Amino acid sequence: MKKRTRLLTLVFALAVSSSLISPSAQGKTIVCSAKQKSLIQRHITGQIDALAKSDWEGAYSFAALSFQKAVPLDLFKETIKSQYVFLVFNDGFGFGSCKVTKSGFNQVATIDYHGVKHVLSYDLSLADKRLGVVAANEVKSSPGLAA
Repeated sequence: MKKRTRLLTLVFALAVSSSLISPSAQGKTIVCSAKQKSLIQRHITGQIDALAKSDWEGAYSFAALSFQKAVPLDLFKETIKSQYVFLVFNDGFGFGSCKVTKSGFNQVATIDYHGVKHVLSYDLSLADKRLGVVAANEVKSSPGLAA
């Protein structure tokens, strides 16, 4: 009887501890796979490259369909010109961490603009096998040499 109780206690402890360790139970983020990261970075690069060419329709096409339904092209263009001009006239950019989120993916990017590094947090969704930018929020900017 003691062996059975110990065994049940051990099984119960393992079940509880494994649920505590799981990423969803702890709210830990999952790092993107190499393939996911590559696809996400190509997608964001495509949007930034289109912006640098003032190809507004092209840049807009990288947005998620949900974003396009909520934000018309002219408002997208005005928002970029007024708040994200550093994307249009960037001196280069690179990528940081990539995480899988409940709603899709989050990719950090650093954009160099006139000696200032702007850090953006991109949220992307995957709907019907289509990757799309939902939002890009500036996290911080810091003076320094542009890369």
